[in-house]
Amino acid sequence: MLAALAVNWAFLLLRSVIAMMFGFIALVWPGLTSMGLVMLFGAYALTDGALALIVALSVSGAPGFGSLLLEALIRIGVGILAFAAPGFTALALRDIFAAWAVLSGLTAIVVAVALRRDLTGEWPLPLAGAMSILFGVMLAGPARAVTMDWVFGPYTILFGITLLALTLRLRQLAAEIAAASPL
Repeated sequence: MLAALAVNWAFLLLRSVIAMMFGFIALVWPGLTSMGLVMLFGAYALTDGALALIVALSVSGAPGFGSLLLEALIRIGVGILAFAAPGFTALALRDIFAAWAVLSGLTAIVVAVALRRDLTGEWPLPLAGAMSILFGVMLAGPARAVTMDWVFGPYTILFGITLLALTLRLRQLAAEIAAASPL
């Protein structure tokens, strides 16, 4: 699984850049209407889910594959929900986002556990998972009064930064694998 993830490091890089981009959009456009935020969130969830699905399918059958696939399907499903039922999503966006963050965080931690035997320096993935769970719990509880753009923006930026750190580690691993393989 690790070798396949390393080979596909560019997809993780793209996920990282997209997460940070959407986070910055949410922060620099703080007056975004709830429907606009739903569309922004839907686009982010679909795009990130599609990229996560590509990564998951590249490691099909490896330990942790199910968690990666589940994470991708959750993200795609939430993105589809945002576009299919924008009115409902706008009303329930805070709860949907909280549940999405917690479920994504749990799957990231499961994948990190599966990788820990093969990868040193894998701290970004469990950190991203823990951060996702924390944001989801905060959003469902104490941060309910905070506007969504002030939660969505920092969360996606921090998530993107942790994915970037993991991407750099996987890129380094891909170079090590390429150097060790015979021509």
